[in-house]
Order: sequence, then structure tokens, then C-alpha cells
Amino acid sequence: MNEEPMNAREEPAAPTPDSAPQKAPRSLSAVLFDYVELFAWALFVVMIVFTFLFRVCRVDGQSMENTLYENQMLLLRSAFYKPEQDDIVVFHLTDSDNNMEKTLVKRVIALGGQDVMIDTNTATITVDGVVYEDSHSVLKNRSTDAITDQYEVWGLFFDHFDSATGVYRATVPEGCVFVMGDNRNNSKDSRNPTVGFVDERCILGGVVLRLRPFTVFH
Repeated sequence: MNEEPMNAREEPAAPTPDSAPQKAPRSLSAVLFDYVELFAWALFVVMIVFTFLFRVCRVDGQSMENTLYENQMLLLRSAFYKPEQDDIVVFHLTDSDNNMEKTLVKRVIALGGQDVMIDTNTATITVDGVVYEDSHSVLKNRSTDAITDQYEVWGLFFDHFDSATGVYRATVPEGCVFVMGDNRNNSKDSRNPTVGFVDERCILGGVVLRLRPFTVFH
């Protein structure tokens, strides 16, 4: 029996590039919305970083000369920060006289549980009986700002200070640090009861770099 040949099935022709569907151009409002959304996310990330990881602060005063000078900007590491000896830290201080908050920058000399001794006669500091390498400090006359080799006592040493021997002795409470300004004769710090031992919970962070002039602090 003769069979008639089957007709080949015709496949639809593939669309040519000219006949492919074209996407409608996006409206200006949609493009602007994308940029606004991107900016909002970027701002959110920056806020998270500079709230929990890093902070920026400004130096106020002369107490950290010649390491830091007034109006210099500092970058702090705040997240998971634990102070160590020789760190430069920024902390909150409640001024009971004026009922206001202050932010101070000082150097950590000793940690909780350590014994501090400052001999104003020899201008030396010992921590747990070990001489502290005080290479950052400078002694200036508070009136003339001239370099001197003498610790000034008036207005700096109060509690724990023996005026007869010129020696300061104290044990830092646990959970606190003992801080001093590098400009030793021009710094209100842990030697003064208005600052005292600094509770670690009041520390905003440790200085990692100075923004201008750029300097990294380890």
C-alpha cells in the first residue's frame, strides 16, 4: 500500500533583532528613586559604622601637647575596645560643678588593680614597681609654656599625694584606668579628684589615628 508522504511541520521563524520586544525606557522618577534608595542605604551603613565601630572627635585644649594639639581631629575605635597601658583614650566626664558633660582625651598610664607612684622630685612614674617609659610626656611651665624638668604640684595633685615627700601613690580600682595628659604640668586628669579614676564604661574609644596631620597610633 502506497503511503502519502507526511507534510513537514513548519516551525515559526525565530524573531529577528528588529522584531524582539523592546523594554520601555524607565521614567525619571524611577531612576531618582533608585538613587535615593542607594543614598539611604549608604547613609545607614555610615551611621552604623560611626556609631558602633568608629567615632570622630576633636581635640579641645592643650593637655596632650606635644602629641596632640587643639582642634585636631581624631578617629576612635569604639566597638569591642578594651583599654591598654599607653593607649590614648577619649571619655565622658560629668562636671558636677557646672552640671554638664565633658569629653576628654588622655593617655592610659595604669589599669585596674595596678599601683601607681609618681615621684615629683625625679619626675618619674612607676606602675607596679616598674618605671613607666614616659617618652611621650613634656614638662612645661604653666605660666611661660617653657620646657622645664620639674613637676608642678599646685592644682594637679590632691588625694593620695604626700606633700612632705612629693610622692603620689594610689591603687587603681578594678574596672577603672588611671589617665594623664602628655603635657604633664597642664593637664587635669586622674591626679585631680574632679577627674579621678576613669570608669571603663565612660570610655568612648581608643585613638587609632589623627586625621590631620595624618598619624596612626598603635
